[in-house]
Amino acid sequence: MNTSRRVLSLARNARASNAEAAEIRIPVGIFDVQLPARQFLVLHKVAEVGDVSLTTEFLLRLLYAADGINEDAAALFFGFDANEMAYVIKDAEARAYISRSAGRIWLTDAGQGLFKDGDRPQIYDVVKKVEKVGFDLLSLAPCDRDYQSEFERALPELEIRNPELAANASSHVPESFRRFYGEISSRKEKDAADLLKRSLYSVDEVLAGDRFSTIVPFVAMANVRRPGEPEPVLDTWKIGHELSDRDQVVHGIAEFLENLRTSAKPEDANAFEVLAEFAPDYLKEYVNRSGFAVLRYFKEMAGRAGELRSNRPTVGIVGSLYQPENIQRITTAIGYAKESPAGKDVAFVWVAPDQSLWGASRSFQDLIEKLAKEGVLLNGRDKDLERAPVVVIEGEKPGWHLVKALPTTYIRPKNGAIPSSLEILLIPRRVVAITVHAPITENRGFPVPLGILSFDEAVVRRVHQYLATQLPPIVMKYGMAEGFDMGTCLDWPLEEGVQESSDPTVV
Repeated sequence: MNTSRRVLSLARNARASNAEAAEIRIPVGIFDVQLPARQFLVLHKVAEVGDVSLTTEFLLRLLYAADGINEDAAALFFGFDANEMAYVIKDAEARAYISRSAGRIWLTDAGQGLFKDGDRPQIYDVVKKVEKVGFDLLSLAPCDRDYQSEFERALPELEIRNPELAANASSHVPESFRRFYGEISSRKEKDAADLLKRSLYSVDEVLAGDRFSTIVPFVAMANVRRPGEPEPVLDTWKIGHELSDRDQVVHGIAEFLENLRTSAKPEDANAFEVLAEFAPDYLKEYVNRSGFAVLRYFKEMAGRAGELRSNRPTVGIVGSLYQPENIQRITTAIGYAKESPAGKDVAFVWVAPDQSLWGASRSFQDLIEKLAKEGVLLNGRDKDLERAPVVVIEGEKPGWHLVKALPTTYIRPKNGAIPSSLEILLIPRRVVAITVHAPITENRGFPVPLGILSFDEAVVRRVHQYLATQLPPIVMKYGMAEGFDMGTCLDWPLEEGVQESSDPTVV
């Protein structure tokens, strides 16, 4: 496996009229992964700038220039009386910086050692401290331990790249603690001036504590020239030198993303055919004798954002439906769509693609919450109603993160009725989003979600009819003997005298 792939640290949204020649990048996936870590108790000493008076400091500087001076001569030099001079000498003598004999004062070896970098003494106090610090087990860089929900704890975890380092982390922590001491100190000490007065003197003992995980968010960013090889962008987690200090984590995420590549399947072409049938007018120029022109459509969608308007009810979309920019588009579509008939806006249907880490992002929960509440009418008692999520998984046990993200999941037969790479999100009678998750140019590559979002009534009706035909009338809850009445949810009789309209959209 190639671990030297270039990894982006900042997203760049290049724009050009020619998608073939331009370095246009577009987000095609969003993920949150667990980074394994451990807490350590670090016993150490810190050298802090000593708090001495200016008179004591200047006495030391005088002795550095003229060692062995008479006490009376020093008092005369500063203009001190006997009591004032006695106080200053006592302070310096108590710190073992000076010695006295026969009415004269000298610098001790400790006093001489304060003048290593010039004629100004560097006075420090050595203080014992104990710090509880979390270090990730890939790069041994500091990380925070935060509260996590059940869904967050169920997110996929990065593999440990160096088992020996993780198993013997305590012996490596002193080096990491020294390396990152400035970062560790700055987390607790906000005053930069105070930080400058403190330096690490020694690391005395390290005690290993509990294992935990911290979340690393990233976006998969694809180039139009290499859509099957997206690169992780981590600028919402760390940037600049912080990423350089965590190169093992960065490469681990690159490997994680590379492992999500899939092989093209014959049913992918069928999925794009189904997509084209839902919005034939919008997609007609991308359909030819060879089938759907996937690459050309991807480049067109990557080169410009799909912005919905009242007279443009269908737009192309790229990437996960729960990416922030697509969440915003879906919210906009709900606002434009006609209201559902009374009693018909009680659920939304989400047919999931056969992708093991589909939904492995906190933004997935954000979209679920948006879909539950956005555009739902108040009932007669002025209480908010919510749509129930009906997320339908194909024929197998859902991923653990989906079990924790949803109140329940539903299972459909794995009979090929709906292509496994097809994803359909339907708010009945209002809005639909359809994407196909498949490699675009190679036989094997990242499955880029590519499709449409529409509030056009004709498109939404076609999806109703398709799902009513391909899904069983009752979809069963995972692990339970009860189900959801899909037939009633999808029922949408054609009104007398009303015909399906064409899709009045422009590319």
